[in-house]
This record gives sequence, structure tokens and C-alpha cells, in this order.
Amino acid sequence: MKRKILIAIYIILILLTLKLIYNNVANSILINNYNRGEYSESQAKSLTYLNFTQSYIANYNYGNILYKNGEYEKAIEEYKKSLDGIVPKKKECNIRINYALAICKTVHVDENDQDSIEEAIKKYESTIDILTENGCANKEDNNGHCENAEKLKNDIQKEIDRLKDLREVQEDYSEEEEKKDENKTEEETEEIKNKIQNIKEDAIQKQREKENIYKNFNKNYDATEKNW
Repeated sequence: MKRKILIAIYIILILLTLKLIYNNVANSILINNYNRGEYSESQAKSLTYLNFTQSYIANYNYGNILYKNGEYEKAIEEYKKSLDGIVPKKKECNIRINYALAICKTVHVDENDQDSIEEAIKKYESTIDILTENGCANKEDNNGHCENAEKLKNDIQKEIDRLKDLREVQEDYSEEEEKKDENKTEEETEEIKNKIQNIKEDAIQKQREKENIYKNFNKNYDATEKNW
């Protein structure tokens, strides 16, 4: 009986060893393909199966490939799974940065629609929570333990502040319209319209800056690292 148990244990150990070897080889191939601009979802997904040792790596890499292929919602789910694993502190912030960027990519705000602005603000604020959880960035100051998480947090906060300013001006304009004040002069109405126009023009410029920010972060953090 003991012999059968020992044989079963040996077989399990052999299978686990073979699985570990397969994961390492397949992951190296995945990274090499990734660095050449080849993003195979099926290959990455296969590494998430029965990956007990470093499951966070498989989910992170799979998330990056989904991100590269523009499947941001699916990428978000993989980054969530990655963080659910046992992640070394030095790796966690990279996952959180990509997680936050994937959410940012799902924001499509109509700046003439208050509901759309509100939804965008909520999504951006959720990314701040992701970046500041466990100290990668800090909400109160810039003393988080990851410089790049701090930079992304600050850039996202600027966009949140811009949208809040736009929302406030539009609310003021709406209130003025609802009042229908007979004493309101054409100059006052024109002044409000000009405020909105100035904010929208500023928004276009900041949107361009934001796209450059995302492009830079994607370049630096969107690729799987050799030791992942």
C-alpha cells in the first residue's frame, strides 16, 4: 500500500516538474514573440491553465497581450486575476500601472454630455484607487514607492480635474439657462459660452498630451519582462 502511495507521489511530482518546464519554455517563447510584435492570445491563455507556481505571471502576460490587441475589458480581468495571486512587492506596481492604463483606455467621454463626464470621472477615480492601494502611489502626496505609478496617478488626476472644471462650467451655464433671467445681458451669456469654448479648446490640447502620456507608459510598461 505504501509503495503505491509513493509511486503516486512520484508520478505527481514528475507531472508537476514537466508542467513547470513547459511553462518556462512556453513563457520564453511567448516573450520572444511579444517583443517581435506577435501577440498570440491562445498561446498566452494556455499558460494560465494549471499554473500553480506563479499564476500571476501568466495572467499578467495574458493581460498585456489582450491590451496590445485592444481588448481592454478582457485585459482588465486578467490584471485583476494577477493581483489575486501571490505577487512580489517589486512586481505588483507594474501590474497596477497596466491595470490602470487598461481602464483609462475604456474611457470615451462625450464632453457635451454630463452623464458621460460623470462616468469618465468615476472610471478615472477608480484607477487612482488601484494605483494607491498598497502604496505604489500615494493619494495625499507623491511618496508612493513606485515613481512611475506616482507619475501616472498625477497625470490621471489632471484629467479628472479638467473634467470637473468642464462639468462645473456646464452646470453654471445650465442653471443660467433654466433661470431665464430677463435681466441677463447678452454679454453675460456670451461670457459663459466663451468659458465653455475655452475649456473645450484646452481639453483638446490636454487630450493630445494625455495620448502622449499613455503612449509613453504603454511603451515602458506594456511589454512582458524577461523574468516574467
